[in-house]
Amino acid sequence: MKKKISANSKNKKQAKAATKKKSPSVKSLLPKKIERKKTKPEIKDAIPLKTLTVKPLKREEAERYRNMVENIADAYYEVDLAGNFTFFNDAVCRVLGYSREELMGQNYRDHTDKETAKKVFQTYNKVYKTGKIIKEFGYYIIRKDGFKRYIEGSVSLRKNSSGKPIGFLGISNDLTHRKQLEEALQKSEALYRLLADHMKDQIWLMDLNLKLKYMSPSVEKLLGYTLKELNKIHLYNLLTETSFQKAKDIFSREMTKVSTTPPPPSLKHILEFECRCKDGRTLWIESTHSFIQDKDGKPVSILGEGRDITERKRVEEALRQSEEKYRELSIIDDLTQLYNSRHFYSQLKKETERSNRHEHPLTLLMLDIDKFKDFNDTYGHLQGDYVLSKIGQVVKRCLREIDTAYRYGGEEFTIILPITTREEGLVTAKRIQMELKNEAFSPVPGQKVYMTVSIGLAQYNLREDVKMFIDRVDQLMYKGKKNGRDKICSDNGSVL
Repeated sequence: MKKKISANSKNKKQAKAATKKKSPSVKSLLPKKIERKKTKPEIKDAIPLKTLTVKPLKREEAERYRNMVENIADAYYEVDLAGNFTFFNDAVCRVLGYSREELMGQNYRDHTDKETAKKVFQTYNKVYKTGKIIKEFGYYIIRKDGFKRYIEGSVSLRKNSSGKPIGFLGISNDLTHRKQLEEALQKSEALYRLLADHMKDQIWLMDLNLKLKYMSPSVEKLLGYTLKELNKIHLYNLLTETSFQKAKDIFSREMTKVSTTPPPPSLKHILEFECRCKDGRTLWIESTHSFIQDKDGKPVSILGEGRDITERKRVEEALRQSEEKYRELSIIDDLTQLYNSRHFYSQLKKETERSNRHEHPLTLLMLDIDKFKDFNDTYGHLQGDYVLSKIGQVVKRCLREIDTAYRYGGEEFTIILPITTREEGLVTAKRIQMELKNEAFSPVPGQKVYMTVSIGLAQYNLREDVKMFIDRVDQLMYKGKKNGRDKICSDNGSVL
């Protein structure tokens, strides 16, 4: 059987060569076992996006997201699995003191000492193994001019459309001043207050009853409330409902911990809350909370340090939606809005494995539009595309929620029916056949044309080779065409 969907792919553009020479031995971020395994590039199996969506729209959206990343104050960067920079915004250049040309292709180890490089490697490796975002990630970097800066942020795993890890992305912020503040706090409360009053980040101090004792001027500027006003506002009204519940649960849990004897050594936590401003706006705060203890280790107050991450959250959400959209585009046929053949093979493999494991029945249908070439030659390809689109809609409304339909290629379609016998699959095939008899096409005014399909149907034999299973159904479909078209041929020998 002819396959109508190709698997052409384009190589990704290489990053610009760095003007600085990379270290001769760059340690891979992959675990050793994985590092030794050679894999073929996933791009060979990719479906060109130009067949799935309109190119100008994609470029416009991609440009919008890139501009959002470029304009946020936070440092946004992407590295490959070896730790080499492949993309970053201007904020990264400002923090490290390099130009774009100098920084592109450099390795993160070029900007840390040996101990810090080891710490960063361990963090990246943990993200790679678990797939989970790490947010509490801070370390010192060495600028081009030799000065050290303390940055803190999040690291997450980057994957291609096939779900294979290809690198990491990070969002960080220069928190050198806040780090200095924490160190100064140990020396002098007066010095701490002086620094806090001049910081852009928000600083506040609460007693154990959550009553504010101090807040930096930046808090008032951000939220619009004075210290006196904030003390009259219940935390429930200051935070959104979800954030309040989170704060309540965490505070209750942590108070239990710090009340133990001896208290735990680490009493610091980084949280994200959505706050309500005086003018009605809501914004996101990334807040670090820690308990201040007396000389006996007893908690006496709570220190909070926060910063506005509203813009970063907006960019993260936009990027998340973008990833979901393009993942969907990579498995959806643009014309019929059914899944494409690439996704068909992937899903059929999963369903056959599930069938073998649980010994559940599995039935496959293959449909081919009868005399579609004649229709195209007579009425043109635009009318032919309309027929494909409408038949895709007919097929979808005949299926259950667990069933999935695919455009297999050209005028051919496949349908996977999980937990379904051939007899039950025959009911679905007849339903599609009857629906098409009621679907009139009008390629020219005053004329009605009715399309038919030949359907092959077979039930999966446990542990049967997937390719052989598809070939069986394919042969049954062509048997229907040879028997006069508009037929349903089942692997039980029936021709309806």
